[in-house]
Amino acid sequence: MLRLSPSQAKVVNSSFDHAIQVLASAGSGKTRVLTERVRHILESTKKDGVIALTFTNRAAEEMRVRLADCDQVDDRAWISTIHSVAQRILEKYGHTVGLPTELHIYDRDKDRMEVFMQSLRDDGVDIDEYLNVHDSKELKNREKNLQSYMDIFSKIKRELLTELEVAELFPDNNIWKIYRDYQGSLINSGGIDYDDILVYAHRILLTHEWIANIYRSQYKHICVDEAQDLNKAQYELMKVLCGDAIKSVLMVGDPNQMIYGFNGSSKDYLCTDFVDDFSPQQFELKENYRSTKAVIRAANKLKPDSQTEIEYALAGGVNVSEFDTEEAEADSVSSTIKYLLDLKTHDEIEGEISLDKMVVIARNRFVFNKLENSLKENAIPYSLRKGERQLEPSTKFGKVLDYAVRIKLNPKDWVDGKKLCQVLSISEPESWTSSTLSNLATQVASTKNENAELIAKLLSAIDSLDIESPKMPKFVKEFSGHLTSLVENQGNVPDDRSEDVKLSLEELNEFNSAWTRFKRKGLGDSLVAFRNALALGQLAENSLDDGLTLSTVHTMKGLEKDIVFLIGMCEGVFPDYRAKTAKELNEERNNAFVAVTRAKRWLYVSYPKQRMMPWGDRKFQRKSRFVAEIE
Repeated sequence: MLRLSPSQAKVVNSSFDHAIQVLASAGSGKTRVLTERVRHILESTKKDGVIALTFTNRAAEEMRVRLADCDQVDDRAWISTIHSVAQRILEKYGHTVGLPTELHIYDRDKDRMEVFMQSLRDDGVDIDEYLNVHDSKELKNREKNLQSYMDIFSKIKRELLTELEVAELFPDNNIWKIYRDYQGSLINSGGIDYDDILVYAHRILLTHEWIANIYRSQYKHICVDEAQDLNKAQYELMKVLCGDAIKSVLMVGDPNQMIYGFNGSSKDYLCTDFVDDFSPQQFELKENYRSTKAVIRAANKLKPDSQTEIEYALAGGVNVSEFDTEEAEADSVSSTIKYLLDLKTHDEIEGEISLDKMVVIARNRFVFNKLENSLKENAIPYSLRKGERQLEPSTKFGKVLDYAVRIKLNPKDWVDGKKLCQVLSISEPESWTSSTLSNLATQVASTKNENAELIAKLLSAIDSLDIESPKMPKFVKEFSGHLTSLVENQGNVPDDRSEDVKLSLEELNEFNSAWTRFKRKGLGDSLVAFRNALALGQLAENSLDDGLTLSTVHTMKGLEKDIVFLIGMCEGVFPDYRAKTAKELNEERNNAFVAVTRAKRWLYVSYPKQRMMPWGDRKFQRKSRFVAEIE
């Protein structure tokens, strides 16, 4: 067991006959407490299972690594995101609530929108005519109107709203019928959307006590990380997993780090509902073991009395700078980075000062534009930290590979089928059946389209894959050879063609890397399990590229670096201009608190006095209220 502080040890060693609430501030070792609690459960009981619910796949992976030396961890500990747990319930028992056996997850917003639009067409709404306007401003308004319906559908699911509650919230619209039509269209196309994963898993456990009891008999303990970011569907799923049988529930989180309000998250599930429902023993961890005194004091300016300095903390430093322009701010960050690299060592930094010990954080990714130019000019390598969800391919080869695999698994998937036909420049079939891919391959082979022979082979090869046990290394090797020979056999290929082949090979290699990670993690053998793992973000790369990390606040959550640059700190940027209410502004303050507490040693905060607007005007800025407080 890792060495624990007295307050951490009290939590870890607490008895199993009651629930535990831990309010743990940034740097107080909450992941350590959660991990060691799981270890304590496994070592103190003979066969009890434990479910540890994490907010990200990366956090789940980190916990598994920390517990790798613990006996029976693989057999008795289910360490996963709440969506992954819910997905496994659907795979086993989805048929009990009428879900198709081979379930397809629509993980892309534009795919969900396509299903919604089709549900409107089926109901007699001429949605295509509605969107057929030449005025770009009016078109944008109409697209925004459609998106507002999608947002309402997500709200219904994340808050588990009933028909009556929906009627009370939206009295002027027939929202419930439109919502049910959308849900029907999803099921008719053999799929569900991302929010549905929790909704259906909750329904299965709530309406089939025998299924819930299977899990309760195996898992006697539940531990929840980042509990301040739970939404209602997540909290209720955790609650129904427990039922009346499971009392040993640990929820750990920090109300000051609740930054996912846009997903329906609320600290109330940790701070109020959990207390009312489970009467937990309550603990507070405030000692920051991660950050220097200067960083802790800056954090306490934003959230008074949230952090406690420990006696042996290093002094550290917080530097606040104002610049005339974004370009000047960017150049200063670049020159400071070069200065620190030249410095090589410092008493407060362990080992050599390097780019992988630094991060630049901004409220949104658009703030990085000028900085990226400056980093390139100064030959400073960098990478933008991405979320865990898969990005859509960019090449024709990559798109055909992606869409065709989805159709192979779900022949009723007309959403990806339509996109595939658009990429192939051929007309859509009258119906979507199990022979769709072979028919499309024949059709493509007879066209004079560029690389028609290769694309026809790709469609046929995907159609021939064994869903239960696809021979993926052989498949990848075959098409790597086909792509490479395209360039070799065509002599002087135009630059754009060779670039396309290069990108196609990269996307094929990314697909292969994802398959390798899938197999290495033991997530299954089938193509269905592989696609679901991709949709749930379980196959994202954990490691960043070499170089400096650029990250938004949300993608930096749960991580830390020795040196943090926090840039673009203007009113309207941070806090965001859309934050108007007290609740929204408090969440922006939480975002700032999270950003500041990512720093272990030094924090550089900066803002420009003027910024360039997209239409070309320079606009004068006020420094963020959060900067004023830190100063």
